Amino acid sequence: MRRLCEFNVSLLGKWCWRMLGEKDRLWYRVLKARYGEEGGRFKEGGRESSSRWRMMCGIRNGVGLRVGSWFEDNVRRVVGGGGETYFWTDNWVGGVPLRVRFPRLFELAENKWETVEDMERRGWEEGGEAWGWRRCLHAWEEESVTECYILPHDVVLQAHVPNRWRWLIDPAHDYSVKGTYQYLTMADEPPGRELVADVWHKQAPLKVSLFACRLFQNRLPTKDNLLRRQVLHSDNIACVGGCGWSIETVEHLLFGCEFFGRVWTQVLLWLGLSYVSPEGCRDHYLQFGHMAGLPHSSHSFLQLIWMACVWTI
Repeated sequence: MRRLCEFNVSLLGKWCWRMLGEKDRLWYRVLKARYGEEGGRFKEGGRESSSRWRMMCGIRNGVGLRVGSWFEDNVRRVVGGGGETYFWTDNWVGGVPLRVRFPRLFELAENKWETVEDMERRGWEEGGEAWGWRRCLHAWEEESVTECYILPHDVVLQAHVPNRWRWLIDPAHDYSVKGTYQYLTMADEPPGRELVADVWHKQAPLKVSLFACRLFQNRLPTKDNLLRRQVLHSDNIACVGGCGWSIETVEHLLFGCEFFGRVWTQVLLWLGLSYVSPEGCRDHYLQFGHMAGLPHSSHSFLQLIWMACVWTI
């Protein structure tokens, strides 16, 4: 049942993605006339709308899942000319929408639904005409305004460059139901009891066991995770192994990379074993550490070798 929910949410997320980039289509104009639009997003419609529609509108808030605002957190607006990009509500600078970072200023702003292009044309520098407030600001609010001035300071709009949306889960492509489903299930699924028991190996150093726990939860600072946290730019997400233009994920780095993958080839030759290696971390660990055909007494030894290999890589 949980997997079915995540799959349905992934499908609805596809429609949310289309709503961002297909605003010139007839179906979008029909929905806009039916429900209304504010800040570039459809209104929920209240009780008069269907539960399916309300759920779709709530997707960007992570409705029904334990992975936070998964849709909103993984969408970025890449600004060209700045038109059709809403200054306060779109995620275009600073990693989060400005209305989230400065909720008090958004509440006080007179121009809540201005585009980036309009704000820049009116002057978004300190003291510029773009800044208008419903009342005089208090001292602590002035400090937030100063911080807000700084964020767009280095942004240079290019009038002939179109704005576009970027999906951070797969920056090289667009939204896909398969990729999103894998992200949701990986983020939502805790390590199984068997994995939790195995990683606390009595012969493994504590730091290696902690590393293995973070590995199974996809909490390592690989480049795909650093990109989602706004630490790296999308131009710097290639694998450090130099194996070509492959995004550095945990699975690719440890098992799929042509350079680091040689470690497993040499280890298997040393052990005199041969098998088809799975791509997922958990499946790889379970298959390697519980090798079929070998006595049960060897499993602990194989698990220790596996943790030593991933730690070394």
